Amino acid sequence: MAQFHIIKYLYEVEGLSQRKIANKLGISRNTVSKYLKSNQPPTIIQREKSYGKKEFSSETKRILPIIDQWLEEDFKRWGKQRHTAANIHRRLVREYGFKESESNIRKIVRERKKVLQEVFIPLEFQLGHQFPFDWGEADIILQGKKRRVFLFYAQLSASRVRFVRAYLHEKQEAFLDGFVHAFEFFGGIPTEGLFDNLKTAVQKILQGRNRLEQESFLALQTHYLFKAEFCNPSSGNEKGRVEGSVGYVRRNALVPEPEVQSIEELNEYLFHWCLEDAKERKVPHSNELVVEMWEKEKEYLHPLPEQRFEACRLVSVKVNKSSLVTVETNHYSVPCEYVGQAVWIKIFVDRIIIVAQNQVIAQHARSYEQHQMITVLDHYLEALLKKPRAIRDAHAFHSSDIPDVFRRFHQKMSEQEGAMGDRKFIRLLLLHRDIGMEKLTQAFIEAEKTQVYRYEMVHEIIQKLIGNYPETSRLSKENTPTNLLNYKIQKSNISQYEQLTGGEMK
Repeated sequence: MAQFHIIKYLYEVEGLSQRKIANKLGISRNTVSKYLKSNQPPTIIQREKSYGKKEFSSETKRILPIIDQWLEEDFKRWGKQRHTAANIHRRLVREYGFKESESNIRKIVRERKKVLQEVFIPLEFQLGHQFPFDWGEADIILQGKKRRVFLFYAQLSASRVRFVRAYLHEKQEAFLDGFVHAFEFFGGIPTEGLFDNLKTAVQKILQGRNRLEQESFLALQTHYLFKAEFCNPSSGNEKGRVEGSVGYVRRNALVPEPEVQSIEELNEYLFHWCLEDAKERKVPHSNELVVEMWEKEKEYLHPLPEQRFEACRLVSVKVNKSSLVTVETNHYSVPCEYVGQAVWIKIFVDRIIIVAQNQVIAQHARSYEQHQMITVLDHYLEALLKKPRAIRDAHAFHSSDIPDVFRRFHQKMSEQEGAMGDRKFIRLLLLHRDIGMEKLTQAFIEAEKTQVYRYEMVHEIIQKLIGNYPETSRLSKENTPTNLLNYKIQKSNISQYEQLTGGEMK
């Protein structure tokens, strides 16, 4: 437009020739001539017709369908692993004998991408109908060290209320556990969830939208009565705004990096952050706050079941000769009577439960360290009765869960009575099954005060603690003899026995 005006001005006002105008503006004489012949300035549409709609050569026309096919396939791939114009030119030269320049292909690819660009449709969601799910990552400071954590993210599509929970991994038990806490946070269960094709949910992608789902994920759906819908492969955008929302949480809730002593502390913080976030944000295209819409949406959610879902991974293992089972690289003890037997392990995010014959036989806090041994002394007491000397070096006996008074008392009993002292001490340990660890600890402390390190002393104190020790009457100070020699005992009357024996004493 501006060039058209300048050409007209130079020609009609200043009287310059077409050649001089072309030289002065650095354009061709054909362009000057064209503009002078036109009575109207060229619009954008006219310029596109003049310059943007050139006819392709027969060589270019031949490869256009191939380029379109490759670009359409790219829309289904990860964004970082798609064709570039240079890649396309190399493939065309190598596979189809293309002979034109790479710059020409760059122009064609740029224009074809505009034509093939996917259109996104604005959505409006029904209350209580859908929730999308996604994983994200973030760094935190855990016990003074930087640690990468994984963020379980779910959102009610209608009210936009967010739920975030952190885990140390993305394994199946964390995946399932996240939904247990998410539904409890939401106050109910939506009708369907929208998921990527992650391995913790999907065993195999079938034709179309069909999937062969993991049994544990199907069990979760059955327990909470919701339906899973899956995105097309490499089409995370089908989950709406959830993927961008994970980044929002990372930037707003976890910057700067929070310093915590445990994952539980971090999750407590995230729980309250989600509540505050709902009070501050508005639902898009609405004047309502998220928390206000959330209250309405709760009425449309399905009620929570009476019992929580067991969010665990189930594996079968054999108890080894040390009465241990192995989970990943860590070893956990079970009662020694199960040595050699196959048992089931329920692997939760925070604990390990071992089951045999449909009964829980052991439970431990889960360790996320490597090559750890977690033992319980009670699991080995029957074996220790047969091998009493092993108590001194038993791993479970030196656990931090065992009070120091136990080890001090055992040392004294062993010094005084040898192997018999070891055996008697183990018999005392067995008493905790009847009276509890607290009372047994108290009995050891009381016995230690008397400096009498014997089984009988501890047993007597236990009887007093549980109320089974008979009450005895005590003499007053005035009636207590100072010299036992002055304390006389009345002799028995043997005539009473004569009556029992018929009057004769033999």
